[in-house]
Amino acid sequence: MSSNTDFYSLDDTLAGRLTQAGIAGVSLALPDYVSSRIARFLINALLAAGGLGLVAYFNAVDEDPNNDPAVLLDRMRQEIGDIGQKGGPESDTSVSDLGSPLRTWLIMGTALLAAVLLSRLESKGRARLAGALLRRGIKRPHTLLGAAGAVLVYVASELFNRQQQKEVQA
Repeated sequence: MSSNTDFYSLDDTLAGRLTQAGIAGVSLALPDYVSSRIARFLINALLAAGGLGLVAYFNAVDEDPNNDPAVLLDRMRQEIGDIGQKGGPESDTSVSDLGSPLRTWLIMGTALLAAVLLSRLESKGRARLAGALLRRGIKRPHTLLGAAGAVLVYVASELFNRQQQKEVQA
């Protein structure tokens, strides 16, 4: 059973996909140009906020009504109503209701812990890879990693977008 709902609306425009790739590339290249961790954190936060705003703008001016956030939330609510015992278009149950506050906080805490651990692993792995590239004579290894990351993000979002289009056509 395939759904025509696009739950990942940040890839709906070419400009949005290019913005995502550019942000990823710049973020990965920053250590070559900014030595302070705090400054890099602040720059990354500004990049993320600005990029999210830009991608949201690109999607807002997109003329496809199927990727409007209100339409997506309504479809998601209808599908949850079809699958579960509660919810659905006539229900007052929130889409984000996880059953109890304790369960909600446990899920959010676990997700946050997983994100922190994965971030640390990624940071350590990237530092080792950059060190290996530096030993091989590459003067700006993070810039090379940023370029590769930007290409990977763009290709992944393009492939995901094409898959979504195929599902909609089917």
